[in-house]
Amino acid sequence: MKTDAFFQNFISPRCHKVEHNVTELDSFRDKAVLVKATALYQIYKHNVFETSGRLSIRDFYQVAGQYLYYDKYVCKHGTEFYYYVIFNDKNEMYKLTKSLLEKRIHANRPETLKDLIKIYYAVTKEVSNE
Repeated sequence: MKTDAFFQNFISPRCHKVEHNVTELDSFRDKAVLVKATALYQIYKHNVFETSGRLSIRDFYQVAGQYLYYDKYVCKHGTEFYYYVIFNDKNEMYKLTKSLLEKRIHANRPETLKDLIKIYYAVTKEVSNE
């Protein structure tokens, strides 16, 4: 799989930013899963086999931030980003790895952050002080 196929087929285009507003995010938020940025990069690395065209972690985060909505979690240890992702249930590679991905996503869910200070929600000015 190549990078464009990862963002266009492994991840469903249904969750892509097009209008960049809360109405669009709300239209699929309940179908999306919050995936920690580092976990999404690991999923990417394990599914994109092109070595010369594979994105660096920095480039991946820039591309993912353009494609996907995300919440920003400010913690004492640093800042974590969680992307709103809908995986494509029809993608063969996703079907083969679904159970493993679900475990990785669950292990890195936002509720595991023990030193959370506040959350900046996607496309809003809302802040939650935990």
